[in-house]
Amino acid sequence: MRRTPKASKDKTKVARGTKAVQAVGQLEKVLALIRERPGIRPSEINRCLKIDQSDGSRATLIKRGLIRKEKDGSAVRYFAV
Repeated sequence: MRRTPKASKDKTKVARGTKAVQAVGQLEKVLALIRERPGIRPSEINRCLKIDQSDGSRATLIKRGLIRKEKDGSAVRYFAV
């Protein structure tokens, strides 16, 4: 007699899906903030969203062509495309 697969495997899939949904949510928040405040600096993004870092989100948005990064002297500023 065959056993049915354990429920723990299904929970792992749900957990991964939840993280993906959270990541998309954070991308949307970062993008909305940059659209709302053009020229915002990374530290301001982190402070406004109450997160430690937004490097990955910003890099993803740049790769997707949704935002652009500009250097302003030693500062870096982000703008929506």
